[in-house]
Amino acid sequence: MRSTGRRFVPWGAAALLVVLAGGALFVGLRGGGGETATASATGAVAAESPTASLRLATPSVGPTAAATETPALTPAAPTFQPVDVFATPTAPPPKGALPTDQVDSPAPRRPVPAQWTEWLGLKAAGRIALVDGKTVVLDAGADPLLNPSTGTPVPAAHILDTSYARWIIEPLGYGEDEKGNSFSDRNLWNLCEPGATTVALYYWQQLTGHPNVTGTRGYFLDPYAAEGVAWPVPGPTVARSSGGARIGTYWSGSDRLNGYTAHARGYIMYLGMAVAPPGWQSKGIAVYADANGRPLYPTIGAPRTNIQVALNWEASGHETQDWAEFWYASVMRFEPTAARDLRMAVTLDVGRDGVPVVVELDTHELPNWQAGSKTPHIRHAIAIVGYDNAASPPTYTYIDTCGRSCNSRGGNQNGALHVIAQSQMVSAMQDTVGSGFVW
Repeated sequence: MRSTGRRFVPWGAAALLVVLAGGALFVGLRGGGGETATASATGAVAAESPTASLRLATPSVGPTAAATETPALTPAAPTFQPVDVFATPTAPPPKGALPTDQVDSPAPRRPVPAQWTEWLGLKAAGRIALVDGKTVVLDAGADPLLNPSTGTPVPAAHILDTSYARWIIEPLGYGEDEKGNSFSDRNLWNLCEPGATTVALYYWQQLTGHPNVTGTRGYFLDPYAAEGVAWPVPGPTVARSSGGARIGTYWSGSDRLNGYTAHARGYIMYLGMAVAPPGWQSKGIAVYADANGRPLYPTIGAPRTNIQVALNWEASGHETQDWAEFWYASVMRFEPTAARDLRMAVTLDVGRDGVPVVVELDTHELPNWQAGSKTPHIRHAIAIVGYDNAASPPTYTYIDTCGRSCNSRGGNQNGALHVIAQSQMVSAMQDTVGSGFVW
């Protein structure tokens, strides 16, 4: 589902070329979006063919990542291998497009836009890149493993600046909000997908100016009405207006309610309870009703497809056109090349472009969820913010927004960074309730 008009660069389009070290760039037109934290779902129409509307954007020389916390290593001439973003559809897709997920289909009230096969081909080939805060399409002759601004190799090890992002921690399911309102809401224990998505979008804000992760604030109410179901009984206990209507809980960009400075809880709540990309009839990426139309309390969380849709909608700045192909595509857990695909996706997104990869996985394999035989199998989401392909074994660094109150196991601390072997991350993604990754 999407609005009319396309601004994606088609394969055969005549285009202006910017010649840089490491290859030329096809530069696609992208309009700026608002930074508001509210959006209303609109009607959607069938996708049209891409247009060739272009503009010239000259990238400036400089790093694309937010920051480097460890010295970059020179890779030993790695070879790029395409990432498998395609899936075999279970039903005929619209002409020229493919569904983005055949496993974790969201509720019908949150349809997943089909992504153009041409764009998916460019994404798979590593040719969708970020240069000077703008999304560009690399020329077919460019090496994706070279920085398009400098022509230097993408480092073999890199970690983003995590001084802010490591303190993006989900609200507790009970206590007082920032206005002093007492509440009890079990849905807040299941906001890991909005949390990991918030981490990813924080870096987009640093690179492009939107979305407003650091400044979103307000009252947020569990969206059972938008879901088309009754308030559950028993259900959340939240603040009410003077007239008795529920108004929810209040959160902002930073607070110290739990003895430490937690960031972006307002934006986590916005993603979990209020975001509404075009075509959605419900709000929030978490699901609040079952397939039979009964309210879920607590929510079951969000499928990976909802993460992808929200990432593209928010990172695009709420574009009115081609937002579904702004940046993110999915790789499903069962793909035979999943380990190679994740390593290549993280190297490009984190090392070349400066944005995290979001993985939906099984907690059973995560080091910060270990409790011996009691280690749980819970579907969970984390954001990969670093990697070391030269380590033995190779590793990923990730942020888990589930704090000590959510996961009190010994390996979990508020504000911690977690390091995991790359093979173990893939095992977590492919374990019982894992799903895949969005990059």
